[in-house]
Amino acid sequence: MDNIAGPPVEGENFFGREAEVASLWETLQDHDVLLRGSRRIGKTSVARAVMKVAAGHDWRVIEVNIASCVDEQAFVEKLAKAVEAQGKSWVAKAFAGISENVAELLRRVQTVRVPVPGAGSLGVELGTASGEDWSDVASDTLRLLGKAQDRWLIYIDELPIFLFNIIANDNAAGVQRVRRFLDWFRNDVRGMPECRQVRWLVTGSVGLDTLVQRHRMADTINSLKHESLEPYTDGVALEMVQRLAQRYDVHFNAGEALIFVRAVQWSQPYYLQLVFNFLRQLIQSTGRPPGQLIADAVEKSVQPGPDNDFHHWEERLFTQLGDADGSHAVALLILAAQESNGARPEVLLAEIQRRMPDDTADKHRHKFIELRDVLQRDAYWWPDETGGHRRYRFRLELLRLWWVRRQKL
Repeated sequence: MDNIAGPPVEGENFFGREAEVASLWETLQDHDVLLRGSRRIGKTSVARAVMKVAAGHDWRVIEVNIASCVDEQAFVEKLAKAVEAQGKSWVAKAFAGISENVAELLRRVQTVRVPVPGAGSLGVELGTASGEDWSDVASDTLRLLGKAQDRWLIYIDELPIFLFNIIANDNAAGVQRVRRFLDWFRNDVRGMPECRQVRWLVTGSVGLDTLVQRHRMADTINSLKHESLEPYTDGVALEMVQRLAQRYDVHFNAGEALIFVRAVQWSQPYYLQLVFNFLRQLIQSTGRPPGQLIADAVEKSVQPGPDNDFHHWEERLFTQLGDADGSHAVALLILAAQESNGARPEVLLAEIQRRMPDDTADKHRHKFIELRDVLQRDAYWWPDETGGHRRYRFRLELLRLWWVRRQKL
């Protein structure tokens, strides 16, 4: 196993997620899936592993990353180009016209418009005034898949970021446009005969469920089966660390390997790989035994420069919640970070009361519960009751240490 901290992995470097891949593949036989989770927990690696399984069962597979899309036109263009790329790989004569069909669709994409629901003929004109509704072109793109009498798996990466982009770029009608997009995805697409053999695997590093709940459109994703990637068990994490140690001639004993795993705490593969990378650097630079360098390796991983990925945890709160609620959420995390065992809910609620002095007790409680659930769902913290009293504590010890460091002058 190679010490890879960052890019998606495959082959012998794909480790410890075989059960998740098998479960997702089984679920996709009958359901579309929303695979939730923060960045760097292996969603892309798992999704591509599922695609490989699907291809091995003679399904056709398409991957579309739409994080850079800022409007529906860009989405349709990305989708059409992905279908075109898949079409070029078809060798059967029956699919010889796929490129010409997609070329026509791509010409139509350039003139699509985005009608605002409830606004009559008014809309956000992305192309000419006579352009088609974007959803017509998107649906026709998917109808091309009916040319193949096969099952399909379409992997859409970073759907929530795309939807947040629409809202951020259109204060007046962005929420309505997101509702229209999700209604198209849930109703129009599912109602197309050509899409009955299509399954969708949707991922995102920013919470889609948070977006739809805050804008009261949770019904739009109720056709997706929600799944997540749990951290490794101690046993799997230990096996991974031991494989890395053997690969790089790092001499851990069993106790030191367990200390390493517990130092990370939330054993997602990326964070184990990250700390191991710094451990290797320290061994080379100091010559000291690895067991003496674990705490130093953890500390190096949260310092300026290497800590870039931790900034995403903070940034996505503001993306999802806006400036005011994002600031409230950060304040709660600052309190929870002060102790390794977290903070009592009474202390956290008092902070909300302090920050919202003009609101009622009911509003304070509602706001705390709303933010508490977002932070729990998105894996910032978890409710620990092992001490007899509930405390909200960080899942990832590295993230807690990063938050503590950021508050020091």
